[in-house]
Amino acid sequence: MRRTKDILLIFIVLLSIGSCVTPKVHNTLVSNYNELKSDYNKNEKDKLNLKNSLEKQIAKSELLLNKITNLSSDSIQNGKMLALLQAKYNSLSETYDLLVSKNSRVIADKAKETKNLLERLERVQSDLLSKEDQLNDLSNSLLSKEEKLKLAKEELELRSKRVLELERIINTKDSIVTSLKQSISDALIGLEGEGLSIEQRNGKVYISLEEELLFASGQYEVNATGIKALNRLSVVLANQDNLEILVEGHTDSIPLSGKGLIKDNWDLSVMRATQVVKVLTRNKDLSPLKVIAAGRAQFMPIETNKTIEGRSANRRIEMILSPKLNDLFYLLD
Repeated sequence: MRRTKDILLIFIVLLSIGSCVTPKVHNTLVSNYNELKSDYNKNEKDKLNLKNSLEKQIAKSELLLNKITNLSSDSIQNGKMLALLQAKYNSLSETYDLLVSKNSRVIADKAKETKNLLERLERVQSDLLSKEDQLNDLSNSLLSKEEKLKLAKEELELRSKRVLELERIINTKDSIVTSLKQSISDALIGLEGEGLSIEQRNGKVYISLEEELLFASGQYEVNATGIKALNRLSVVLANQDNLEILVEGHTDSIPLSGKGLIKDNWDLSVMRATQVVKVLTRNKDLSPLKVIAAGRAQFMPIETNKTIEGRSANRRIEMILSPKLNDLFYLLD
């Protein structure tokens, strides 16, 4: 402001002394005047800028004061909150101390319990190892038994095959025996019930010929009727392959008192069986190798020897016809 006044004063002076100042001085003064005027304008601009800046700073200051006021209010609230939080912290700290103390006891108890559990675990592991050894032994035993079972199964399958084959052979033999019985019945038709009986049992054919059909009392020579029946029977037997023929002589229990060739019932039973075999083998087609003669005397009765009828039934010739079981014996071996 003062500088402005100086410029005006200089200007007035220049006006007053203009008439007596040289051109050089005048130009110098004008130049100074222009510089001063330029500085003045610049200063005015700076002043205006400073004024604007000041206003902005004042506005900022007011904002800051408002913030400070708000912060102060917040600080009071935060102080109260801090006090509450401190109280809560103190309470939590006490609770924490109690929990720590309790936790220590719990940890101690758990440590003891854990120790006991570890000891039990060691015992259990030891038992498990023992059980595992036993299991391994059982497993090995099981494997051995499985191997034995496998062998037994294979043997059983083999035996099953053998059983099936045996059944087949037995069925075949039964069929042969049935056919044989029928053939004998056909050959001796008319004689059954007349001192002759034919029976099939135990896979064999049993032919029973009473004494009256073959012999005179106490004699062993076969009579004509018996020879005729035996000849018819030999034809059937000669046509049978793989057949064994057992001819048995039987008597009653009454002792013989003979003094010749026949001294007792043993002699009589054997001689009668032998004579029957001789008659049968007169048929050249019936091999003597198939026929066996045997005497049983009175020791295999079929009826009581205390009655006439019983003794009559016991005096007999029995033929037992058996199919050879070579195939069966081969399988059994």
